[in-house]
Amino acid sequence: MKLRIATCTTLPEVDVDAAPLASALAAAGFAAEIVAWDDPAADWDAPIPTVIRSTWNYALDVTRFLAWVDRASAAAPLINPPSIVRGNVHKRYLLELAARGVAVVPTILVERGGAHDRSHDLAPLAESRMVIKPAVGAGSLGTRVFEPGDPDALAHLGTLTATGAALVQPYVRSVDGYGERSLVWIDGALSHAIRKSPRFAGDVERIDGPFPIADDERDLAEAALAPFRDLLYGRVDLARDDAGQPMVMELELVEPSLFFARQPGSAERYAAGLRRRLASS
Repeated sequence: MKLRIATCTTLPEVDVDAAPLASALAAAGFAAEIVAWDDPAADWDAPIPTVIRSTWNYALDVTRFLAWVDRASAAAPLINPPSIVRGNVHKRYLLELAARGVAVVPTILVERGGAHDRSHDLAPLAESRMVIKPAVGAGSLGTRVFEPGDPDALAHLGTLTATGAALVQPYVRSVDGYGERSLVWIDGALSHAIRKSPRFAGDVERIDGPFPIADDERDLAEAALAPFRDLLYGRVDLARDDAGQPMVMELELVEPSLFFARQPGSAERYAAGLRRRLASS
């Protein structure tokens, strides 16, 4: 079965999933070709299914990326599906999660041009460490942490909102010790969890694990993913608040690293789930 694995022309970092996934796909009978979504020479009109894996520069031109999503999905199945991708590229989904009653890190969404809009209560910037990041972003792109009262915080917010929306969030102290836990979802169920260290603009990703999935983390991740239970893949990044309760930091349904090498059998489960979906499409 022919398959395309969507990447980008220049990867900002090594794709740790590439080798284990390639082996699992080959064993499952796929003839997989890696193709950059932003390669102008690629024929995305060919009727070949596509899996989004490492399109990690999409935030630099999200309009073009979504046009590619439409083009690729018009020719053959795209996984994850276009409706899921469109709803997940903009981190306003955190507000939608909160509206569903899912615990998320407190988030202020500042729309484009709104850095100095007095309707936003940005007073916390002067009271605690804050994280400011673009609402459309991948990896650590544009993400910075600021100490209380740092005048550069508002300047950075202004820079981000000059071209798009931004998020303002408190710095979650538990990420320094317990870490940010990434719960990986494969073929309809949680598979494994890894620990990530805090990452900001220019930082490399540091991970360890796998770790057992705590019951309260499992419950929260499943609540966050409740509308998307049949997804082939996804990742729920969690942290604990000062009271020790888990909350969602990010819900990654477009192009997350899934850390196959950390959990034996996870890449094979991914490949089997993919084959079943394509066989029934």
